[in-house]
Amino acid sequence: MRRLLLSLSVFFFIFSPDTMYAFSQEVAIVFSGEELGSLKPCGCYEGQLGGISRRHSFIDFFRKQKLKILPVSLGDLPKSCGRQDEIKMETLCRALGLMGYVSHNLGEKDIEINPQILSFLSQTQGVEFLSTNVNIDAPFPIKISQSVVKECFDRGSPVKIAFLGILSRSLLGSNLSEYITVSEPIKALKPFVTQLRNKVNLIVLLSHAPLEESREIAQHFPEIGFIISGHNIEEPKDSITYVHNTPIISPGMGGRYVGIARYGVHNRTLVRKSVEVIPLDHSFQESQEMVSLLREYQDIVKEEDLLGKTPQATLPNGLVYTGSFACSVCHKIIYDHWYKTTHANAYNTLIGVGHQYDPECIKCHTTGYGDVSGFLNYEKNQNLINAGCESCHGAGNRHIKDVNDAYGSTDERSCVVCHDSEHSPKFQYKEYWKKIEHPKESLKKLPENSKSR
Repeated sequence: MRRLLLSLSVFFFIFSPDTMYAFSQEVAIVFSGEELGSLKPCGCYEGQLGGISRRHSFIDFFRKQKLKILPVSLGDLPKSCGRQDEIKMETLCRALGLMGYVSHNLGEKDIEINPQILSFLSQTQGVEFLSTNVNIDAPFPIKISQSVVKECFDRGSPVKIAFLGILSRSLLGSNLSEYITVSEPIKALKPFVTQLRNKVNLIVLLSHAPLEESREIAQHFPEIGFIISGHNIEEPKDSITYVHNTPIISPGMGGRYVGIARYGVHNRTLVRKSVEVIPLDHSFQESQEMVSLLREYQDIVKEEDLLGKTPQATLPNGLVYTGSFACSVCHKIIYDHWYKTTHANAYNTLIGVGHQYDPECIKCHTTGYGDVSGFLNYEKNQNLINAGCESCHGAGNRHIKDVNDAYGSTDERSCVVCHDSEHSPKFQYKEYWKKIEHPKESLKKLPENSKSR
């Protein structure tokens, strides 16, 4: 039913009377933001939204209908500032360039990345970095535009759209580098709005700020005709608000939604027709160009051996991981039961999608990753692949040496480490426990004094 409704909406989008009246004289601003390193749905559960591959198909569909598309990004491509985040940011910048993005507004996560990486990306990836109130005087040259103006329809009815971008100072941490200056947004915007208001048909603000702050900016600058905003908004579909006649809308987080604002061109003026955000669900096909880019990303992660470079924490009290097979000596019935569960096939699911070298995935599909003696790579730790006994009960070497050693107690807290809201939003402890509940053991089959605790 959902696929039918989507098809009908696309049909009416293309063949509605307004669209047919001036199909070649219509422009759409496509917007996304707060990617936070999300390249594609991880596949941990059905119905996941998002991914650069689906977004590319969305944009490409409308381009093929001869609709003028201006994609823009609100900011925060990475989630943190480690090496994997740097690779993700480069991959996302390449994706934005391939999708024809007009600009990427800098968020606080972007400016926290290695300045050398930021310098490289600002000059090589085909997407223009934008910020009206951020100045970076780094040792490496970083190319940032304070405004971006795009002219549409050279013949007939030329119109100009200006993009400005700000970063809220309320989002900055205490670790801001000394070479980065973030000006007060309203003060920074004023000369640009004054200069542009009589020279362009529409001023669009990419406001990397809480919605309340963006509403304040809209009150101060009625000349701004459209504001893309929001920060930490999980469900953006109901976030649209208006100040005067200016829509303020968020594209949400994690690249799960994409926004589109349609404008018709009449007598060299822009007329807003609609503004909405659309969930990128399975009804959007995978773009092969982006699939290839994602494959390159996984190749880089493998080549740089990010698995082996992840810091390992020391376990207390001399604990060491031994692997699930060691548990089978005394707990064969439980081991045989575990072996038939999806936990025992967790590593193979990563191989199936080519993510077995990805630290973000491997930690929940192996045993002890991130701890000394835990999983490091397949060649060294085949005994620790999959979500094994020690994933829930902890490293077990002391229990093996002394079966009377207190060990094995666990509860829901062990589950939610991996079954979190991002990867397992439908998780219900009692229901999920039924799928893996251990069968009862006969003490007669266990060595003396080996009852697990």
